[in-house]
Amino acid sequence: MKAFSLQRFSLFHLLSLALGIGSLFLVSCVEPVGEGGALEAASRAASPAAVSPEESRTLDKHDVALRFLTAYIRLDRNLALQYATPEAVSSLDWNRPHGTNVPYYDDKMILHYNGGWARVYFQQIGGGYRISKIEAHDR
Repeated sequence: MKAFSLQRFSLFHLLSLALGIGSLFLVSCVEPVGEGGALEAASRAASPAAVSPEESRTLDKHDVALRFLTAYIRLDRNLALQYATPEAVSSLDWNRPHGTNVPYYDDKMILHYNGGWARVYFQQIGGGYRISKIEAHDR
């Protein structure tokens, strides 16, 4: 029997060995879907719902508007009520899916959505703002 010789070990064998070992390391790094992976945790951490009530009272108009928009995109009335009065929230249709028409604000803080647009009014409360009124219009 001949002794092991690196010269007889082909480049193909070396690459196969390297890929095999590398794939073992990669498999150990994969997180199962739906078990609270890093992506899901990061999504929860960035969620507007993670804001404390004290913080929500000190948000500026822009932040309140974006958080309300996020709630409207998700069709989440409860989240929207953290940033707007019940009267303002009830001005919009929360049962109508947006489809591919994602709602957005223009530079004049007018909310554009599937089927219409709305002017958004703010009320200053303490050090922050709340959406007090939404004037919705059909296209």
